[in-house]
Amino acid sequence: MKDRMSRNFAILFVVLAAIFLTACAKPKVTLSVNRDRIQQGEDVKVNWTSKDAKEVTINGEKVDKTGSKVYTPNDSTTYTAIATRGKKEARDSKTVSVSARPAAPTVTITTDQSALERGQSTTIRWSSTNADRVSITDLGSVQGSGSRAISPSASTTYTATAIGPGGSNTASTRITVTEPAERPRTTTTTPTTTTSPSSVAIATLFGQQVKAIYFDYNKADLTAEAKDTLKQAAQWLTQGPNRSIAFRIEGNCDPRGTEEYNIGLGERRAQAAREFLVAAGVDVGRIATVSFGEEKASGSGESGWANDRRDDFIYVSGGTAPRT
Repeated sequence: MKDRMSRNFAILFVVLAAIFLTACAKPKVTLSVNRDRIQQGEDVKVNWTSKDAKEVTINGEKVDKTGSKVYTPNDSTTYTAIATRGKKEARDSKTVSVSARPAAPTVTITTDQSALERGQSTTIRWSSTNADRVSITDLGSVQGSGSRAISPSASTTYTATAIGPGGSNTASTRITVTEPAERPRTTTTTPTTTTSPSSVAIATLFGQQVKAIYFDYNKADLTAEAKDTLKQAAQWLTQGPNRSIAFRIEGNCDPRGTEEYNIGLGERRAQAAREFLVAAGVDVGRIATVSFGEEKASGSGESGWANDRRDDFIYVSGGTAPRT
């Protein structure tokens, strides 16, 4: 009996001692975050565990003794876990740095004409902001802003995609392509070139003063060199005895592209030269235009094709023969 009482007393002592030690034990807490650097709008997951704690708070908010929670901070934030038991407490903290999110990219794309006949061309234009890369359907990677002459063979939706640190964005424009109606080649009726001796002499002088101009691939815009050539021609054409000279501008193309497209491109090239000369003081009534498209193309390879892309100037009538 005495031995049993001794054992019971020992057990009771151990239990009471354990309770006392637990009551007096200092709480422990551990806090962690899954990411310590994020951008505004992104989430961070905060995890914590505790031991011997009666209460646990995260930044003043009471939480379970062990758990996790997802936060979306707008600014850099320190998450502090506090575990308390009586007057005793334990702390653990982690700081999450929050940086401003880069601005989202923007992109726009437009076309000069949304409806074309097959063989015709138009220009698409685009611009973007906050983008590292921009690509367009069928064109591939392009500069952030720009324009491109195109001649789609079928109806096409051109989608521009801008990608940057702040994400991505897209914009689209559609060009509808129809089959061209049958129509004859358009030329401007001009007087038949005379072939008298005096006319031949004037035509020779004309050819020396009014020289051919050349164009970039698929362009009808006048280059700086072409403008200089036309300025010299205009100065000669507006001098006294030359003011009666009538002449023809013939637009030409290299053999690439459809016949219909090249006829239109040749017309635009001839008109570009005509408009420049008129602005420089040459009477519009003296100038006729015609497009030969690719009909007179004779080059091969890039150097040959560059020679095909030109306006020729042909003497028709008028003027005074030079004295010999």
